[in-house]
Amino acid sequence: MIGRGSFGNPWIFKKISHFLKTGEKLPDPSLEEKLEIIKKHINLAVEEKGEIAVKELRKHIAWYTKNLKNSSDFRNSINQIETKEELLQKIEEYFKTL
Repeated sequence: MIGRGSFGNPWIFKKISHFLKTGEKLPDPSLEEKLEIIKKHINLAVEEKGEIAVKELRKHIAWYTKNLKNSSDFRNSINQIETKEELLQKIEEYFKTL
């Protein structure tokens, strides 16, 4: 169950560990923190696999943005993107609207 919960939510492990140690719940990450994690994920994936990683990243970005405002429209808009630069620009634009 935790494995599926980590899709688009990599900080779940830190939150669980903190809760088990202290009994306190950590707050959800801010939008700025989410954006930074997404950008880091994109940069690492493209560094590792090249531009082909952009197509694979679409599903990961869908998970990251699930339940955010207008996320369905945003996810549809990124499904045609082929380059890292386009993807980063589109994500920046989207997060500015939140």
